[in-house]
Amino acid sequence: MKRIGVRLPNPIGDVVAATPFLELLATREKESRIVVIGNSKACEVVKGIDAIDEMITLTPPCLKGIGAVRRQARRLKKLQLDKIYLLPNSFSSALAAKLAGIPERIGRRTLMRSFLLNDKLPQIKDARPMTKIYAELLGESQEPRTKLIISAKGSRLAKDTIEALAENKIIPPFLGIAPGAAFGPSKIYPPELMAEAIRLATKATGLQPIYFGAPNESELIRSIKKLAPAPFMHSSIEEMKALLKHCRVLLTMDNGARHMAAALDIPQVVLFGATDPQWTTFQGELTVGLRKENVECSPCHKKVCPTDHRCLVTITPAEVAEAVVDAARKGTLLNL
Repeated sequence: MKRIGVRLPNPIGDVVAATPFLELLATREKESRIVVIGNSKACEVVKGIDAIDEMITLTPPCLKGIGAVRRQARRLKKLQLDKIYLLPNSFSSALAAKLAGIPERIGRRTLMRSFLLNDKLPQIKDARPMTKIYAELLGESQEPRTKLIISAKGSRLAKDTIEALAENKIIPPFLGIAPGAAFGPSKIYPPELMAEAIRLATKATGLQPIYFGAPNESELIRSIKKLAPAPFMHSSIEEMKALLKHCRVLLTMDNGARHMAAALDIPQVVLFGATDPQWTTFQGELTVGLRKENVECSPCHKKVCPTDHRCLVTITPAEVAEAVVDAARKGTLLNL
């Protein structure tokens, strides 16, 4: 049986966008074994998807530090893959596959790594959804839908959390809040504005808010919580997927939580500033995107705003709250 590897991207949102690729690949390679390789969070995101036959978690020593690429290559070599699809555009992922001796290496051409690939697709130039970009590796022109699976473990953890919240009279459906962004501070709505938006949205909808975030977002969420108190759901990816299903709406930046909600058919209100919505807007029928029109420097795709963050600070809390009310009914991109 042919063994086909898929090197997952690292950002959670991109991993979600890769789920249709996995389904397409499994459909086309029914006689092959699909082996997915990625960091621990990436593997947790795709856990339970039927298209996956094996899942290999790359430990931190395989991803960072001196000698990481060689350690990753040794790990890949043991898998005895006949072919690998490299979804990240990084030099290191292609070099590790080459050093592992994998005969077929498929990925996007870049200035630095083209010589490491033997099946090269053009560089990404025009903005389009990542779901489509990944599907193009298989020659698919349509934009497929994302899908996530909630595990029994995730459901059990979420049930325990909801029961604990109920003791404090905090019950679903919730207004989920995901205010962080791994990309950088340019993507983050100022805490005082977010807190005011949450207060207005809570009053307008009657939904009780809960915060979602990674450990490195704790300081940001604490600063918002001081102004808009609510529980902080610092949970595993598995539990988070299950908890999102108990949210009526997710108020979020353009981040991984937003993509998970879309894949789980949860309406989202997404604040866009430094980034172009065209890269990440998929399954938009459940998305209300807020973006200020005529901001000359947006989208800049810079991690830190060099000016006054006008792309986000000019979106008012009242506009955000109104969008939360609207989100459960329709999805659209509102140019304000």
